[in-house]
Amino acid sequence: MTSDTISEPPKVDRLQSIEVTKEEMVRGSETTKYHDFREILIVLEGYETIIFDLGGVILDWDSIHTTSMPEGVNDVKQLLDHPIWRDLEQGSVSKDLALSLLSSELQTPYNKLKEILDLSVASLRENQTMMELLKALHQRNKKILCLSNIDMESFSLLYEKFEFWKYFDGIYTSALLQDRKPNSSAFEYVISDSSVPVESTILVDDKAENVAQAEQLGLSTVKYSNQEFTYKAATAGNFGKKDNATAAFENKKELARSYLNSRLRKFPLCRSFVGNDVELIASTDFSKEIFSTAVILHSLSSLPEDIVMAMSRETLRHDGKNKLRWCFYKSEVRPLGFPDDLDTTSMILSFLVKNNEIKRDDTLSLAEDMIGNRNKNGIIQVYFDDTRPRVDAIVATNVLYFLNQVGLGSRKELIETEDFIFDFLTHDIFLAGTRYYPAPDVFLFFLSRLIIHFPGRFDRFLRPLTERLIARVDLTPYALERALRVIAMKNLGVVNRIDFLKLMDSQLEDGGWPMYGLFIAPTSNTYFGSRELCSSFALEAMNLMS
Repeated sequence: MTSDTISEPPKVDRLQSIEVTKEEMVRGSETTKYHDFREILIVLEGYETIIFDLGGVILDWDSIHTTSMPEGVNDVKQLLDHPIWRDLEQGSVSKDLALSLLSSELQTPYNKLKEILDLSVASLRENQTMMELLKALHQRNKKILCLSNIDMESFSLLYEKFEFWKYFDGIYTSALLQDRKPNSSAFEYVISDSSVPVESTILVDDKAENVAQAEQLGLSTVKYSNQEFTYKAATAGNFGKKDNATAAFENKKELARSYLNSRLRKFPLCRSFVGNDVELIASTDFSKEIFSTAVILHSLSSLPEDIVMAMSRETLRHDGKNKLRWCFYKSEVRPLGFPDDLDTTSMILSFLVKNNEIKRDDTLSLAEDMIGNRNKNGIIQVYFDDTRPRVDAIVATNVLYFLNQVGLGSRKELIETEDFIFDFLTHDIFLAGTRYYPAPDVFLFFLSRLIIHFPGRFDRFLRPLTERLIARVDLTPYALERALRVIAMKNLGVVNRIDFLKLMDSQLEDGGWPMYGLFIAPTSNTYFGSRELCSSFALEAMNLMS
């Protein structure tokens, strides 16, 4: 087969129909071997969720590599089977440290180990039988997950190299999970996180120990080896027991929720602090800024209704109410002549439209003003003021979000703005931050919202955005940036437990997280942020990862 279009597999004598297959599935004591692609497709069709391994299943590889150095091992399997490599796969050690330790253990020069590993990764090729299975199952709207033991660097390389990732609804790697197969906890996490019933889920893997553990938990399995599929239907398993770790997590989540709700009930207009460093050390109270309130309303899905109503009222108390335009600052502290801005306006209006607090049609005149507010290069500007010709990739992203929400996102006048954002991403300009948002992860987060909430509109952004998020895992220590990476990656289908676990470790005794400067006034180098803002993102990360 050479195209993505796969016809229904013809019926074969051994399996007359899908119904016959389902009857076989309930006979858990039976193990059946198949060699025909059409037959195993019918088996897999009987399940709602299929979990695929990578190496030896989706990808084929050559394990023997002769290098210029004669001494030491040539078979990369000796590396991959060593306990130290397992530590690397679940993120306990770095790749350099792992290869150094393996050099001693295997009596092989470090450079040779690195060379044969690089050759091994380069030799990986797509298994065409599995490609056809992936395409066919994707066309049948099955939920397809990836669960692979793989180190962070190799995963990043493979994500850039291959296109098959688009077929997966969720990607779980040992490095990002901080756990690996055949640990029962790895399987349990994937099942719980993806919210799929065990009885309608099947694992396709090439390792006997992985298959055996999955079967003990109550998963059906297919062991794949040399174009042979060995299928075993599930029997009663041990999945679903609530352990102490789960209870501890729920306690931390409830503590975070209690902290944030109590703060926002007391201060529905989020109390920002200002300072000249990103951690806002020795900062001063600056409670007359409206933008943080808008960000929290947009970014946390679990706020109680009374808090939402109180915060919404605060955002509407401004001198531009009748014209539906907002300024970053509250009216009473707005600097003389300081204009309304498109960032604050688009965030507030987007929330109000989403929650039916304002009708879409009532925003269209202002939306036209936004579209017309472009600079000489055709890019959406920050301010409703041509004397301040500023552009910012995050502001442009948030404006596009609102315009797409009210049905104007496909206007031809926005092409230059979309291209500006795409170049900002793909040319890695975002690594220096934007004019008003200094952290690269803030841009990646807001861009992920745009892509996920308007599927199909921004497909060209999806792959380069995911690649850059993967590259930034655990790159900075700040709680807010970790939360943004966790949320963005989870929404894109990649689970990032490295940042998530460290985010949980940084939770303070009162349930909240430290302050962090999300945005900046560039002329004065003044950061704005609050504990409430950081804690809202952390709690949303907990909601997504629970």
